[in-house]
Amino acid sequence: MAFNESVKKTMEPLAWLFQMITAIFMVFFLGVHLIIAHAYGINNILFQKILERLQDPWWQAFYIVFIISVTYHALNGLRGIILDMGVKRIRLLNIIFWIVAIVTIIYAVWLLFGIIATAHPV
Repeated sequence: MAFNESVKKTMEPLAWLFQMITAIFMVFFLGVHLIIAHAYGINNILFQKILERLQDPWWQAFYIVFIISVTYHALNGLRGIILDMGVKRIRLLNIIFWIVAIVTIIYAVWLLFGIIATAHPV
């Protein structure tokens, strides 16, 4: 691939579509996150208040989808940049992308539930 081609041309159509979808998700998630964290006063960002909010399954789902969206968007963007540079080993790049994405998502969700568990120690 030539270096001057756009990422849209070097990236597969489905990968590009998911890149755009996750961008829209991230605008929504980041907006909600910033409103909750900053518009409702300083008490909303206290650790105890965050733990209370994370007990709600809807907030748990919110942050899990946020984690997945951010991870996919970031790594797929990096993958697009690498593809734009003309890398030849696309299959290897895809394998590395998915391994890093899956490990990152699992680790982040594990951390999220680890934080939630601190509210109710065993």
